[in-house]
Amino acid sequence: MKKTTMGIKAKNKFVFILFVFIVTFVIILSRVVYLKVVHGEEYEAAAKNQQINRYDAVIAPNRGSILDRNEQVLAVSTAVYNVVLDSLVLAENKTEEQEKTLTTLCQYFPELDYTTLKDYITENPTTGEINLPNNWKYLVKGIDRSLKEELEALNLKGVYYEQTSKRSYPLKNLACHLLGFTRGGSQWGVEGQYNDYMVGTPGRSFILYDGANDITYQDYPAQDGDTVVTTIDYTIQQYAEDVVDETMNEWPAENIAALVMDPNTGEILALAESNSFDLNDPGIPPQVETDPAFKTEWEAKSSKEQMEYLNNMWKCFSISSTYEPGSIYKPLVAAAALEEGVITPETTFYCGGSIDVSGTTIHCHLHSGHGTVNVEDILAQSCNVGIIQIAQKLGAEKLFRYQMEFGFGQKTGIDLPGEADSAHLLHSLSGIGPVELATISFGQTFNCTTIQVLTAFSALINGGNMMKPYVVSQVIDPKGDIVYENKPEVVRQVISKKTSDYLRIALKATVERGTGKKVQIPGYSIGCKTGTAEQGDRERDDLWALTHMAYFPAENPQYIILTVIYLPEDYADGVQSTAPMTKSLMEKIIKYKNLEPTEGAEAASALTTKETVVLPDYVGSSTYDVVTDLDAKELTYKVVGTGNTISNQVPKSGATVEKGSEIILYVEKASGDEGTVSVPNVMGKTYNDATSILTNAGFEVVFEGDTDGIVSSQNPQYGVSVEKGEEVKIKLEAKTDATQNG
Repeated sequence: MKKTTMGIKAKNKFVFILFVFIVTFVIILSRVVYLKVVHGEEYEAAAKNQQINRYDAVIAPNRGSILDRNEQVLAVSTAVYNVVLDSLVLAENKTEEQEKTLTTLCQYFPELDYTTLKDYITENPTTGEINLPNNWKYLVKGIDRSLKEELEALNLKGVYYEQTSKRSYPLKNLACHLLGFTRGGSQWGVEGQYNDYMVGTPGRSFILYDGANDITYQDYPAQDGDTVVTTIDYTIQQYAEDVVDETMNEWPAENIAALVMDPNTGEILALAESNSFDLNDPGIPPQVETDPAFKTEWEAKSSKEQMEYLNNMWKCFSISSTYEPGSIYKPLVAAAALEEGVITPETTFYCGGSIDVSGTTIHCHLHSGHGTVNVEDILAQSCNVGIIQIAQKLGAEKLFRYQMEFGFGQKTGIDLPGEADSAHLLHSLSGIGPVELATISFGQTFNCTTIQVLTAFSALINGGNMMKPYVVSQVIDPKGDIVYENKPEVVRQVISKKTSDYLRIALKATVERGTGKKVQIPGYSIGCKTGTAEQGDRERDDLWALTHMAYFPAENPQYIILTVIYLPEDYADGVQSTAPMTKSLMEKIIKYKNLEPTEGAEAASALTTKETVVLPDYVGSSTYDVVTDLDAKELTYKVVGTGNTISNQVPKSGATVEKGSEIILYVEKASGDEGTVSVPNVMGKTYNDATSILTNAGFEVVFEGDTDGIVSSQNPQYGVSVEKGEEVKIKLEAKTDATQNG
């Protein structure tokens, strides 16, 4: 009986356990079904999203290019790639695949450390997870497309290539203050002003699932930014920069500038300033590389001091800085008086060398006086006493009104950031007493910007119209459609065409017999006005601004030039002058544009008689063929880069250049150029120097001629890329007397 009872209990216990198991199983199964039916899609999406988030990269668009008016590239962006390691993916692969990936990466990029890379995929014994749980590690940034494709072909596990963009400026410091750049949250020049057009739309690269739930990678390409076409003429810009550099070397100053504009449209053709910098590396002043003392000084500066220096270097002086313009303002006063009818061209005044204005003696620059002078004489001789008397006839109210009409104290609206209006640096109408009336008349005791006075003077000679200046003509999208356009805009008419016509011709006298005689170019009709103005503290005698406004042809001006030397060091009256830079710039433009003489063939200068060459399109050609052609055309050249394929040229094809001009050739390696190096230029070197240079570059030297001579030819020519170890043949010729004398 007892045994039966125990059996029943055991059976009941088994049944109970089975019942509990079945109930538990049903509950779990029900839960699984519930989760699958009710939340299945949600959890599946989350799981897929988790996978997607393991590879979700933004594809940076190429920033839009910036071109000059002739489509010369000034700024360009190219696609580059960041090499990224997904440690989780690599860790999931076999040991041999891991080893292949890590060793290959270290072979291609010596800066990477194998031990460090290995540690990224090594399990932590404490946590059981790999040491780099954040699975997106940037290894190398900015490799080019060819290297990226080479690495892709190796099928490295866990390695991805994130597309980004690299901004470059092929001409380095050319028009640096005008073009500007973007740096963090700061934006300068055209780059800042037109950023919204050029920035483009990013793309995206991430993981997707196909219908079979297999993982596939999906790319949505980026949309490149729009192209900005400037009004700048590369060649004229280069000329302007050359004269600025030459002047700075001869007469160091706080700032030197040269602007060229079309007075009829407001288009800026050139804007060059001293204190230039390499747009590819704007955070390093150029002197760091060339001046050891400056480098030491620079490194000793605090971060704040360095940033203050850089901000001043980056600032566009012609747009953002103000100064007292001096005598280039006098024609504007004369224009106002003529327009108001208070004087005529025949009205005369007497200059005895000084004038008493309410008890204050104001001297003319010619202390002996100019005697009896008319309007043309006053402007040609830059007579202070004469222009003061004109201003007195005009009166403070009208003088003030015309100052406003000519745009002083207001922004011109030029399409560049940081323009100063200088309104707080002008006299108010109530503040113009007799002395202020006098000093304003010859451009003192008030400030303006370079662009303000250039725009005002343009109205003086173009028929009386204040034109809005601009540096960008069009913005073009990747499809070739114009999405933005600047056209000549008349802000207002300041003076009549009659007044403008008179002054435009009258100012020729400044060049023919006045203070502007140094800018005469035989055969060419030029009008101009010179200026020399004290700045700031009148107790000091070393603060000056020298200015020169010139335009040509005088009868129908196509170009107006303003040159400025601001605060020259060791200023000596009559020594420093803007005349040489102004004349040089005009001569260069006349040659470049092949402008015919305007004063008769018998007076023609030799400026337009030099032989010229029309450049062919060299892009895509071999370096060897191109330099051979340039030699035949009597043109010099400079090769930038390594390789035997021309990728760009400056000036562009179709440009007319003088024989002897330098052509810049940008080269890149083609598929067959791997391992080649550029042949150095040893022309004009001695045998020992040439041999040393070529040997150090890895070449064998074969020579012909006298080893006491100098290299007169070399083959291959310099700039051509060849394999190391190749022969370079040089021909040596005896030194001439001129060479021996240095």
